[in-house]
Amino acid sequence: MVDIRELMEVPCDESCSNHSKSFEEVIKVLDSNSELGLSNAKAERLLKQYGRNELKGQGAVNPWKILLAQVANGLTAVLTIAMVVSFAVKDYGEGGVLVLVIAFNTIVGFMQEYRAEKTMDALRKMASPSAKVIREGIQQRISSTDVVPGDVLTFEVGDIIPADCRLMEVLNLEVDEALLTGESVPSIKLVEPILGKDVSIGDRINMVYSSTTVAKGRGRAIVASTGMSTEIGKISNAINETPAQLTLLQRRLNMMAYVLMVIALILALIVFAVNKFDFNTEIIIYAIALAIGVIPEGLIAVITIVQALGVRRMAKQHALVRKLVALESLQAVTNICSDKTGTLTQGKMVVTNVWFPGHDSEYIISGQGYETKGDISAQGRAIATETALEDLNFRKLVECCALCNTANIVEASQGNVWGDPTEIALQVFAYKMQMGKPILRKTKKPVEEFPFSSDTKRMSMVYLTKLEDVLEVYSKGAEVVLTICDDVMERTGNLRNISEDGEFMKNVTVQQEEMAKQGLRVLVIAYRQESERAIGKPVCKWKREDVESNLTFLGLVGIRDTPRIESKESVSQCHQAGITVHMLTGDHKATALSIAREVGILEPLSASKRSTSKRGVKGDAHVVPMSSSVMTATEFDPLSEKEVDALDELPLVIARCTPSTKVRMIDALHRRKKYAAMTGDGVNDAPSLKKADVGIAMGAGSDVAKTSSEIVLTDNNFATIVQAVAEGRRIFSNIKKFVVHLLSTNVGQVIVLLGGLAFKDGSGMSVFPLSPVQILFLNLITGTPPAMALGIERASSTVMQVRPYLKGLFTNELIADILVYGTFTGVLALLNWVLVIYAFGNGDLGSQCNTSSNLGACVTVFRARATVQMAFTWMILFHAYNCRHLRASLFTTEGGGRSRFFANKLMVASVFLGAVVPVPTLYIPVLNTGIFKQEGLTWEWILVGTTMVVFFLLSEFYKLLKRRFITTPYTMTRVRK
Repeated sequence: MVDIRELMEVPCDESCSNHSKSFEEVIKVLDSNSELGLSNAKAERLLKQYGRNELKGQGAVNPWKILLAQVANGLTAVLTIAMVVSFAVKDYGEGGVLVLVIAFNTIVGFMQEYRAEKTMDALRKMASPSAKVIREGIQQRISSTDVVPGDVLTFEVGDIIPADCRLMEVLNLEVDEALLTGESVPSIKLVEPILGKDVSIGDRINMVYSSTTVAKGRGRAIVASTGMSTEIGKISNAINETPAQLTLLQRRLNMMAYVLMVIALILALIVFAVNKFDFNTEIIIYAIALAIGVIPEGLIAVITIVQALGVRRMAKQHALVRKLVALESLQAVTNICSDKTGTLTQGKMVVTNVWFPGHDSEYIISGQGYETKGDISAQGRAIATETALEDLNFRKLVECCALCNTANIVEASQGNVWGDPTEIALQVFAYKMQMGKPILRKTKKPVEEFPFSSDTKRMSMVYLTKLEDVLEVYSKGAEVVLTICDDVMERTGNLRNISEDGEFMKNVTVQQEEMAKQGLRVLVIAYRQESERAIGKPVCKWKREDVESNLTFLGLVGIRDTPRIESKESVSQCHQAGITVHMLTGDHKATALSIAREVGILEPLSASKRSTSKRGVKGDAHVVPMSSSVMTATEFDPLSEKEVDALDELPLVIARCTPSTKVRMIDALHRRKKYAAMTGDGVNDAPSLKKADVGIAMGAGSDVAKTSSEIVLTDNNFATIVQAVAEGRRIFSNIKKFVVHLLSTNVGQVIVLLGGLAFKDGSGMSVFPLSPVQILFLNLITGTPPAMALGIERASSTVMQVRPYLKGLFTNELIADILVYGTFTGVLALLNWVLVIYAFGNGDLGSQCNTSSNLGACVTVFRARATVQMAFTWMILFHAYNCRHLRASLFTTEGGGRSRFFANKLMVASVFLGAVVPVPTLYIPVLNTGIFKQEGLTWEWILVGTTMVVFFLLSEFYKLLKRRFITTPYTMTRVRK
């Protein structure tokens, strides 16, 4: 992999880059031949020397790397420590269960991410481009990975450029470089050197770059850079050097794990201190049991499964989630930095405006993308196609768009088109008017073509009208076409000499400027009838100057990359959700402004004139006037970090973006404590996708962008991002619910076990109110399924009407909920222990009832332990319904009662089974006394039922206090309207 500068004998700076040298100099430095190319032997040597023409990291999926990522988190580390200690003291039951928990979590996460990566790998392998090279004077087709510096390449329409090359020969060559530059219009290529320093990639028109596509014409070039030395390779290097960022959820869970580990160690120390640091096996097992009570073993499993289900939901909505945690991270997004081309827009050029001299207003043409259906309107009034075509001026303009055209359309609505994007747009427009090329060619025969030239900036074609035996000339191009027009056509078809109308050129110029301000690419359309007799020679001998003169001006056609239908609504939904949308595009400022106004990122122009500011409370998402929110990269990039941070707000639109501009924008958002998502499809988007908190690539984009992102949208639809944010917010809200459910259960268990330290048998050993197996059974079998059911609760109707939530998983209210509900369950369960042993029992705590299965001396302890187990079980199950809404009463629909009680079928099933499954463990011999260390219940069921009623009353009273004294909405703050 080599760059030309590495092969030069003298040091070289940017002033002598490939684009600034003649192609003869480049060929000389590379020791190649413009006609013969490289020899096969030399090509093999160069391939061994510089390696294959591919990017690092394009190899097969590495399952070991994915597997390591699944276990590299704090909670898994804590569970692993508990597992090791359990096996160390030969407590194989608890150790075995923890092994199953860790294995289950790892396998589910691994399978999800492995499938996603395999899908991405398959997408990459579907496109295996080849290259046409000249070696030893013979043109050969080889794999693009075998291209080496010095190879002479040839390419034509539709070919993918395999490496960075210096052009040697071009014929009407235009290359689509949107992946690198963001430009929606193909770049016109030339051969002459481009002088000057700091020439941007988009302005190096004598170069072609790896992975770009030939849109028009053909060319020949010398390969200058391959592999990681290409422009794409440089971007890939920047991506690889960007360290991976932990998501909010990962950071929160890791913090929680470390806090719980510290608490577990403190509680273990308390156990040893109470027992005078007598480190016998029974005391160690008690300490392990207490640690198990602190750690929510099922939490990782629930989060993993809930996110996997969310991934499946998103896949149905055309979003491929590569990282499970990314879906939850979307809920915290405060700013979306979006590319324009193919993201907010369709990435397809479309004719939208047509202007004629003498008309009151221009025609507006509707229709999306390549669909061949559309309507005509003027000043908001619909015009029938037949009526419009009665205007001979309009009819001739449509004929020119159809006939002076090289594009072919098989079925445009299905995307079966071929040709330059501008040509396709004009042909689709003609089809909308029922005057496509196939229809017109029934009566008109092409006899001569003068292709588009970068020198003349126009294209002309001559047709013979079969019925009238008349030659017709059709021309289109840039404003230079006006210089070869003598007449202008009126609506009736009559011609008027341009020189007689002093205002004509002024009016046309004003209209061109107005259309350009709307982000339109403006083409001039002209026409004339001619005869061989008038020219004085047969058509086959006509020269360009014979055809392109004395033309009749027909009108102006405006073409642009139109916004997606759903983009405006999606941007509006983002604003309602407190999310600010930024457009970072490589396009021109006028084009960016037009699209930004149309999709709602900026105010419409009329509103901007009436108001210079429209701001809400600081931090609110809002749409602001153009004057304070639009910059170009040349204005933004020179600013220092201090100057950027001093801005009242970051720009909503940055035009002519470079990759570094986008990265600087993400960094600026991070310094403002914002949580940023970046959407894009090009190679130029990859560094910012990697740098952003959530990278969202488009499925039709480059592989580099996809591998740098966490989410890939297979339909390239910005609206899918809004659905993903809503899904992320739903998951985050549900995570809060089952975290309260699981951790309050753990708090209750800790209270019971700490309280159990006060109850000592005849040998002075503390007696377990809950055995280790009972704790694991409560956490995994009883508590986990209802928590999982909480994870699939449907989204609130206001989920997209609140601001992003950035205060962390454990808010003051959430911690209070965990402690209060945990205290309720722990105290009530411990009360059952006391009542069974002392109030209704003989107060005998037996001997060695923690490990013994002998009912004789331990019958009271075993029955008390079973009562605690069932009371805990049923409180946990009821608490799942309690957590469906952490403030609303269970008697209300919002709180999950009434009509919604049976809405969550998984909740109903898990609660029912959770209530029934533990019962057999009370009565099956050996299983009850030998494993669970408990005994079957009789009258104690009355205590269990009473406990349930008391817990329900306490929970409703607590919620009532919250509703009375806490006025802010739960988890998020509603967006100020």
